[in-house]
Amino acid sequence: MKKSVLSMIVLVLVLGMFVPTMAQEDVTLSVLWFNDANESEVFLDTIQPYLDENPNIKIDMQVVAFSDYEKKIKMLLSGDSAPDIARVTNNQIPVFLSELEPIAPYIEDIKDVESAFMAASLAFAKNENDEIIAYPTEATANGMIVNKTAFEKAGVDVAEVSKTWTWTEWEEIIKKVIAVEGNPTYGLALDFTPHRFSTLLFEFGGRMMNDDYTAVNFSNEKTVETITWFKRMHDEKLIPESVWLGSENPAELFQAGVVACHIGGSWNINVYAKNIKDFEWMVVVPPKGEIVSSVPGGKFVASFKSSKNKEEAQKLMAWFSEDGPNAKYCCDTFNLSSRIDSSVEYPSNTSDFAAFSEALKATPVYVANEWKNPVLSQISPIIKEQIVLALMGDITPADAAAEIDKKGAEMMK
Repeated sequence: MKKSVLSMIVLVLVLGMFVPTMAQEDVTLSVLWFNDANESEVFLDTIQPYLDENPNIKIDMQVVAFSDYEKKIKMLLSGDSAPDIARVTNNQIPVFLSELEPIAPYIEDIKDVESAFMAASLAFAKNENDEIIAYPTEATANGMIVNKTAFEKAGVDVAEVSKTWTWTEWEEIIKKVIAVEGNPTYGLALDFTPHRFSTLLFEFGGRMMNDDYTAVNFSNEKTVETITWFKRMHDEKLIPESVWLGSENPAELFQAGVVACHIGGSWNINVYAKNIKDFEWMVVVPPKGEIVSSVPGGKFVASFKSSKNKEEAQKLMAWFSEDGPNAKYCCDTFNLSSRIDSSVEYPSNTSDFAAFSEALKATPVYVANEWKNPVLSQISPIIKEQIVLALMGDITPADAAAEIDKKGAEMMK
């Protein structure tokens, strides 16, 4: 009996010596990254507490120029060398959709992830089976940036009126603003891209595709109304012809004080914060049409089905996507968070980021679902071409919509 007890004690002691060793087996996670600015540096800094708590996890990061990034991923996948973690854009996810590893098997409750992120941002991170295959990190959004000084000269508190204004009210207000001597000549500039134009389209209740995303559908009443309104704004000189019917940069027009409002991307916060010295500006929630909407985009982290260390990669990505680490990453990279509960305190422009975020939270899921369909990127040149023809008066808005639908149908055959 004593021998048996002694043997058991010895066995426990021996096992105790090996369990910690087994638990601390080193794992090196290969991380593939690209930079817009300082993201790789901030990522490593953000995850340092996780690495301190898990000293067996090592990081082998490779930073690749964005122009070569997609090709690099394809090369690694074809060589059975998939990275454990990769930073990807919303446009790259469809390219690698079938290769990306769903996150559900690695977390306790997928509903926690569903509820943590803005629905329109998370929509980009889902595959055809509605499985989440990436974690949103930072978001981009379309929104309205205004010349606050110009509104003040017209006696308008734009911070207050923009809380509830409609596009009809915006028209009345902006005519007063541009009538003031020394104020901007035009009311609004809109980037010369279908992506930015779709901000208006969705706000006015329009759609670019049918309800099940199987066909391009510009020939609906609200989309045609949006093109018609856009032409009227040009005809009434509230929007300068020099952007959509010329070659001028709307961001430069806004910075020069030529236009009072700019519908552009959230990245303009960085540019305007550095460049604008002659007037005060701010981001406001866009005027309401049928709805308030933005158009989302952004970056994500994902692992691949063929990644060698999927389990540890998924653990790190889940931690990195929690509120605290995500807030630090977005703050230090000066980016918009994709999380619903985010309360990032930026070094500056916190209220401007908040306005973009408010519009993004209101954005319907179908906005992302339409834009993640590759056909929309393929027909973007046709959308631009047909809207320009409508603005010139060569064709009607209805004819423009019909031609876009026709070309879309040809591409989807």
